[in-house]
Amino acid sequence: MKYVIGFIIIILGMFLVIKSEWMLKIFGYNEWAESKFNVWGGSRTLYKFIGIIIIIAAIFYMTGWLQDILLSIFSPVGNLM
Repeated sequence: MKYVIGFIIIILGMFLVIKSEWMLKIFGYNEWAESKFNVWGGSRTLYKFIGIIIIIAAIFYMTGWLQDILLSIFSPVGNLM
């Protein structure tokens, strides 16, 4: 089942990367992205970057690495309590 969910999330990420212009028309410009990326089209770059992060997270979820990464980050917190 996690492969089906992962595949659907990958499609969502691909949609964000491919249709960044459509996302820009729907959600508008992001002032933070426009100022930090220092290029015309910083909002498009932000939408593509979010899509790529979603794709990578979905691949990590499908392979089981996401759980390992989250446990390695948050397990020391649980040991302190």
